[in-house]
Amino acid sequence: MPAPRLRSLPRNVTDVARVLACVDGTVQNLQLSPDVGSVPLERATPIREFFSWPGKRNYEGLYWSSTNRRHVDFESLLERDYLLAADYAPDIVAIAAQPLALLWPRAARGNRDHVPDFFVRLGNGDGRLIDVRSPKGAEKYAEQSALTRKICDEIGWEYEVFTGLSPELAQNLRWLAGYRHDRYAPPTEIAESITRRFAEPVALEVGLGEASRRTGRSLEHTTANVLHLIWRRHLSADLSRPLSMSSEVWA
Repeated sequence: MPAPRLRSLPRNVTDVARVLACVDGTVQNLQLSPDVGSVPLERATPIREFFSWPGKRNYEGLYWSSTNRRHVDFESLLERDYLLAADYAPDIVAIAAQPLALLWPRAARGNRDHVPDFFVRLGNGDGRLIDVRSPKGAEKYAEQSALTRKICDEIGWEYEVFTGLSPELAQNLRWLAGYRHDRYAPPTEIAESITRRFAEPVALEVGLGEASRRTGRSLEHTTANVLHLIWRRHLSADLSRPLSMSSEVWA
């Protein structure tokens, strides 16, 4: 049975902030405390419905995460860019979309609640809450972000306001993400042979040709294998510059 997604959030009638999350199919309404940090929010499902209407400007969709091995919801192309970056990040081991609602105390001014965009679990066990904002949005919602950061400090989480990737990095990650699936992963013996060829920095085009000859695989297969290995960080390249066949790649 699908986990419930709320169409509206309850009002907090207490004097302490509360955290609302749906983990393993059960909605939990928790008083803010460091104990919230032990909740496995990486297993949370979106706490609220994703609403659509004619003429809506944001683009919604599902991103298949190679980290989660399943789809993750997003509500804008900027959120999709965050998912690309998180999926590629070596320190992130799980990603959850709209994993909780922060219900402000009844005396709080303005909005009564806030639903952050993502929660990620880090390899060291720590948690990080993320709000995705355009640069203008980050300024507009600075007070809300300050409140959210204060909540995270009390729980023991990191907090990040993501405002976008550089054009070069975004373009490179979109290209590499096309090869993130396991179907592009070379067998272990082939991967080792490819890695040995890139032991020293070499232009991608040159390395691909030599790796193809060494392994006896087609250039098309080898290209897919190498780009997958770059995505998995078994090979490296300077992604702050446009990735091309002349880019240096190394193990």
